[in-house]
Amino acid sequence: MLIAAAGASTLAAQQRRTLDAGDPQIQLMGYYAATMQFGAIGMPDRAGRLELGGAMTLIPSVSLADRTVGFGGTKPEDSNLCPVYPRLTAAKGFGALSVDAGWTPPVTVCGVKANIVSLALGYRFKMGTTWGGQVRLSGLAGHLDASITCSAADTATATNNTCYLGSPSADRVAPLAFAADFAAAWQGWRTRHIEPYVSAGVRYERIDFDVNYTRTDAQAQTVLPQVVPPLDDHNRLRATLSRIQLAAGASWGVGRLKLGGELFYAPGAMVTLRGRASFAIGRGE
Repeated sequence: MLIAAAGASTLAAQQRRTLDAGDPQIQLMGYYAATMQFGAIGMPDRAGRLELGGAMTLIPSVSLADRTVGFGGTKPEDSNLCPVYPRLTAAKGFGALSVDAGWTPPVTVCGVKANIVSLALGYRFKMGTTWGGQVRLSGLAGHLDASITCSAADTATATNNTCYLGSPSADRVAPLAFAADFAAAWQGWRTRHIEPYVSAGVRYERIDFDVNYTRTDAQAQTVLPQVVPPLDDHNRLRATLSRIQLAAGASWGVGRLKLGGELFYAPGAMVTLRGRASFAIGRGE
């Protein structure tokens, strides 16, 4: 599915403008791409049972200064839309191997409609009597739609010369990311059903941002034309990033219930909290 999503964007990519490393939009696009990164948020179920549940990532608000990246750093983007990023999750172990899948379904929440698919393959091994390790390869692809360039509130604000009197923008963000992580888990609290861990990894991200904003002649002429001229903005932007990521957390499980939480750090992007809850089905191995 990830390969198909990458191939489907080939034609559109021919008309895209890849942003320079110093472009102010790079940091904002990378910030939100980091919130969607598909982390394990805990270690795989030892019994190999099917785990169904969900995960959430806290999205800290971005300051006005950091959101002022449009039109060469002169216009703020309306990107503080949702406080969390959610996804449904499913995981299954096959001996030392584990498969982990996630999906953010296309339901409109906070003015955002996302359809993001995530997939990961992990391999767990012993590192001693009280330590265990895991290597994990993951990827995600999809898109989300929102009015980021010009929200409905922006189009009603007379001081916003770019958006005033136009139609709310129909913007699309399409992330494609791949990551490799190594985690070390301490098993000294196994009798307490708690497994702390630390992880480190690298990831590659490609983020496409399609701007779709229009202010027609008819809309612009309802006030002075020289103040709010017609606009037709359909920029196709692309950012590519390669970065490291770090996390520290713990998972707790009793019976079929399992909870996980971690502090996630993406240098150059954010520090945030991520959580996951799941319920195991079946007897396992």
